[in-house]
Amino acid sequence: MASVLSVLTGLADQVEALFKRLFLSLALSFAAGSFSSLAMAPLNAWPVLFISIPVLYLTITHTGSRKGAFFLGWLFGFGYFLFSLSWIGNALLVEGNPYKWAWILAVSGLPALLAFFPAFAALCSKKLLNLRSLWGWLGFVSFYCGFEWLRGHIFTGFPWNLFGYTWVDHLAVLQVLWLSDVYMLTWLTLLWTSIPACIILFKKQQKIICATIAGASFALCFVFGLWQLQGEQTYYKDINIRLVQPNIEQAEKWQADKMAGHFRKHLELSQNTEETDKPTIVVWPETALSYRIFNSPKAVGEIQTMLRSYNKSSDLLTGMLRFDESDKSYANSLVMIEGNGALGNVYNKHHLVPFGEYIPFQKWIPLAPIVQFKGFERGDGLQTLETVSGLKYSPLICYEIIFPGRSIQAGSSPDFIVNVTNDGWYGESAGPHQHLTQAIFRAVETGIPVIRSANTGFSGIVSPHGSIEGKTQLYSASAQNLALPDKKNQLVFVQTFKYRLFLLFILFFVFMGTRSERHLAQCS
Repeated sequence: MASVLSVLTGLADQVEALFKRLFLSLALSFAAGSFSSLAMAPLNAWPVLFISIPVLYLTITHTGSRKGAFFLGWLFGFGYFLFSLSWIGNALLVEGNPYKWAWILAVSGLPALLAFFPAFAALCSKKLLNLRSLWGWLGFVSFYCGFEWLRGHIFTGFPWNLFGYTWVDHLAVLQVLWLSDVYMLTWLTLLWTSIPACIILFKKQQKIICATIAGASFALCFVFGLWQLQGEQTYYKDINIRLVQPNIEQAEKWQADKMAGHFRKHLELSQNTEETDKPTIVVWPETALSYRIFNSPKAVGEIQTMLRSYNKSSDLLTGMLRFDESDKSYANSLVMIEGNGALGNVYNKHHLVPFGEYIPFQKWIPLAPIVQFKGFERGDGLQTLETVSGLKYSPLICYEIIFPGRSIQAGSSPDFIVNVTNDGWYGESAGPHQHLTQAIFRAVETGIPVIRSANTGFSGIVSPHGSIEGKTQLYSASAQNLALPDKKNQLVFVQTFKYRLFLLFILFFVFMGTRSERHLAQCS
């Protein structure tokens, strides 16, 4: 045993010596961030984080300056976002889009900006923590996760590809989301995957403590998950979901001479071909209808005929491009059309995509958004609406599903979340896979099933435990009848406090880490 320990100590000393070389550390940091991108969908290769996160930790620890730490963190973040978000530029390459020239800005500019969040996490960790101590380790994990939380909230927020998403294929690990959200799982992921750095840097007793904390926390998560997964999923017995994915090419979607054909394709896919005798909710994807089609009495009559093909009451939930003649404004909406053709509930998307659906600071940036409609009017916020059959739902359009803690109205408990989307912009890339991952996480976090209808992408119904029923494939048209899973009974305490408690949790470890460093400085 003594010989094994001496060998490991020797290896640790050699590894540490490598990280003391600045230029090597810079290259390693960028490479580690780039390598981390493999942990996101579609690969979900979580083991790579056991290499990349320790490399980041070690490079920050061994750099001789705070500026060096900041730059190391920035390089790590730039590599990570550059490769994990490279698919974003595909939206600019769709045929007919006038902004192809901005492709390089999309694929490199956004990662360059997002990289400042891990950069500031690295700076704070270097400046305020003793990274060779137990509290310094916990403080680093908390600083990094705290800046990830900021990334998801400031400047409208962009919480895409948080490290916690790497566990999407492991349902037992995902169940901890019900007690908090993906930020907590990201904190735990950083805790678990940074252990190799602790083994290299720390003294023997601290190595044992760190390994025990990481191992015990993972075991508790896993056992809790197995307990949550016991028993069979139950379903609403008196409702049928007709889920439609039309698979219309993005370049053809708004061509005037093809829009009538697109509309009829939706109708054909929605017909009651299986003779179901249950009340039915037909779900079409984002902007499946336009105001031009819906303003036609003939088209409304065809929708009525489709809905009446079901033996019992039915209604249509569909994305719609709406136009307000009074102020010449457009809205990206999710509406309910009742069996008699009447327009029922109307929800307007409130969390718009910057540059995609509106131009920030448009007064100084004289561009039109890539949706081709002069930008959308912002809706009023989250709502809880009700179908004709009496089920309550939370409507979310496309991008709105990516925000933890902002998928249902405060204090409400809908029966399902409906997310209509269109991933046709991004081709056969990682984007649609990553978008689906976030819908899965929202279902587990809230304990509420998510009905997801995509023009093309991945459609299906996500259960409160994260399993997907009726999952479609990219670039395939489909229509299927699916049962609606029952929601989980959320604990009042968890529902009320889980997001607030996590922020206190992060602040506690940041405080303890910085306090420990101040105490060490005073003693020396």
